Amino acid sequence: MRGLQVMAGFTLYPDRALIEITGKIFNGNATPRHFLWWANPAVKGGDAHQSVFPPDVTAVFDHGKRDVSAFPIATGTYYKVDYSAGVDISRYKNVPVPTSYMAEKSDYDFVGAYHHDERGGLLHVADHHVSPGKKQWSWGYGDFGQAWDRNLTDENGPYIELMTGVFTDNQPDFTWLAPYEEKVFVQNFLPYSELGMVQNANTQLALKLVRESGQLLLGVYAIAPLNHIVVEVSADHQPLYETQLTLKPGESWQQTLPENGVGRLTLKVKTAENQPLLDYQEHITQQTPLPEPAIAPALPEAIHNGDELYFIGQHLEQYNHASRYAGDYYRRAVELDPQDYRNNVALGTLAFNSADWALAEQCARAALQRAHRLNKNPRDGEASMLLASVLERMGDDAGAWDHYYKASWSGNCRDAAWWSLARQAMKRGDVADALEKVNTSLRFNASNPLAMGLKALALANSGQKKAALEFIFASLEQYPLSYPLHCARWMIERSDDARETLLRITGRRGVNASLLAGWLLSIGQTSAVKEVLAVLDSQEALPMLWRASLSDDANERQQFIAAAEHCHAHNVRFPNSLDEVQMLQSLGDSAFARYLLGCFWYSKRRYDEAVSCWRETLEKSPDYAPAHRLLGVYSWNKQQDATQALAYLQRAVALEPDNARFLFELDFLQKLLARPVHERLTTLVERKAVVLKRDDLTAELLSLWNASGHYADAAAILDTRVFHPWEGGEGKITGQYLLNQLHRALQFIERGAFKQATDCLKAALRYPDNLGGGATAWANG
Repeated sequence: MRGLQVMAGFTLYPDRALIEITGKIFNGNATPRHFLWWANPAVKGGDAHQSVFPPDVTAVFDHGKRDVSAFPIATGTYYKVDYSAGVDISRYKNVPVPTSYMAEKSDYDFVGAYHHDERGGLLHVADHHVSPGKKQWSWGYGDFGQAWDRNLTDENGPYIELMTGVFTDNQPDFTWLAPYEEKVFVQNFLPYSELGMVQNANTQLALKLVRESGQLLLGVYAIAPLNHIVVEVSADHQPLYETQLTLKPGESWQQTLPENGVGRLTLKVKTAENQPLLDYQEHITQQTPLPEPAIAPALPEAIHNGDELYFIGQHLEQYNHASRYAGDYYRRAVELDPQDYRNNVALGTLAFNSADWALAEQCARAALQRAHRLNKNPRDGEASMLLASVLERMGDDAGAWDHYYKASWSGNCRDAAWWSLARQAMKRGDVADALEKVNTSLRFNASNPLAMGLKALALANSGQKKAALEFIFASLEQYPLSYPLHCARWMIERSDDARETLLRITGRRGVNASLLAGWLLSIGQTSAVKEVLAVLDSQEALPMLWRASLSDDANERQQFIAAAEHCHAHNVRFPNSLDEVQMLQSLGDSAFARYLLGCFWYSKRRYDEAVSCWRETLEKSPDYAPAHRLLGVYSWNKQQDATQALAYLQRAVALEPDNARFLFELDFLQKLLARPVHERLTTLVERKAVVLKRDDLTAELLSLWNASGHYADAAAILDTRVFHPWEGGEGKITGQYLLNQLHRALQFIERGAFKQATDCLKAALRYPDNLGGGATAWANG
């Protein structure tokens, strides 16, 4: 997901009661990226809440499609809860534990939620071909859920997340973006009232048609003005009822008819001119088997098919899988067939994204050996595009130029290839050629803001300043948040308004400063990079290091490096772009830059390079605690060297004694090493003020006190401290509270103080609010 530029535009209409959200997601990288988009409005929960899923939703999935349930009436076990009696899980009051469910599929364009007591709700409307994601998340009505509700709301109690996915139907269900591709979509959120459960909706109206107690309940809710609309009801295509209505936005109409055993019903709403507005044909539920939950893919060594290995690797990469690595599958495929085109491109792309130029080049050339064996004009240009990108990063612009041209022959790479050629022409100083090539690229892909910015600068540099500004302002109509366009405007105009607008749009954020620095360098505007970074003056580490890398003054360079380290302590962001990596590589004399570079290598599984950088950091700055800490993490996680890991982490804590994170990791390692309780306890008690900065570390102190008989010390913290829950830490604080009450009760029993023992046991039946947690139905059996 790194390197994506995201815009969301919110539109209100004077004649429609809805909010329209237009999303634009752009991949400004030379390689594919993936993204996940879920919009999560919160709606009021409680006993009267009900999820409004389309009538054709008969099955729902858990995250990752690991589990499945019938819907709305669950009949099996879901989230470890027994619903075998048949339970309506669309109702909040029937879901006792934290629960997600996502519609397996639906042919309808809406999803929503309704509160029956307040007679109002919320609907989401979007084309289901683009926005298939329909989800509800609830913390559950139990003690545990109520504790989370208290922590996450001010005063209005339980809530539900009505979640709507675009280009996704599950979490995590990511979608690919090709290099320089933009995806655009529209979502609509709207309130509605009175109708309760609705059966269809669009951006003009919502419809209700249900059978209940021998009657037909009809309803129309107006989102837009509905003037002289015709409402028709038929049964098996035979007319049953018709009326004409006029409704203002926010108004509703309802009608009750006798059922009289009619056949399948259809409700249609049309204009007075007989143009259809919306209809609903009564959904007939059929007995269909539940879909199968997802299963884990086989390990790479058990697979002997390159095609299967490729698609498993793509899945793992796309889903950011936590325990499987896509590269293992691509490598296995290349072992089976060293010139496998797709797997070499996939492995080379992973290597490229990890700044491993040698492996990326090797894979790209191996792929081209297969693609070019019979002729050199393959339909797919990805390998040529990859090789060109690698060569450019390695400084071989001439070689890159040739392969970008070759990639431009293939339809799936032509816009990216022509954009890359335009960049290189601009770097060469051939503005006319750059302008010609960027126009070609924009003809194939008019939504690339990087190319738009280059075109504006090329126009200005060729003496067409007026045309450049006209192009910028016309483009900003469609892309008002485009950093390259605003940057180009300032570079051309040099006006106060252009400067202030650039500062406002970028927010002077470090990530935006880095993006502009990398973009300008890629088109040969080195002097402009210095000026733009100075104008933005982002008080973050990486922009400061950019300025250091571009400075010719040794003193100024050191000042920027010192400022970067100071900024990093207050605003942490690690490098994650290839431009930032190459910038850091140019600062080989900086201990801090080597530290950050090592963090990038570690995140990309390049452990030897990471360790080398951190050791260089300590050679230049022996007391730099973060490097000691990370070498400790590496020593344990990757080498299982307990002695070395302990030494590094102890040194990190000694250098930064007030750093609670370092202390937590040191104690965690001691716990893994089964160090005596009294030893760990001594360490934490001596640093109690630091321990109390973190709830997770405080939980460890409580466990040690409870394990060693210091029950009063633990009780003092449990009675007074306000804890904040964290995902993954569920039960850690409440568990220590329960243990503490039980141990104290046993102490009182030994003393014959049965009244006090009873009080402790009664207290253990309910968790106080200050603990930030509650019992789950699972814990209750």
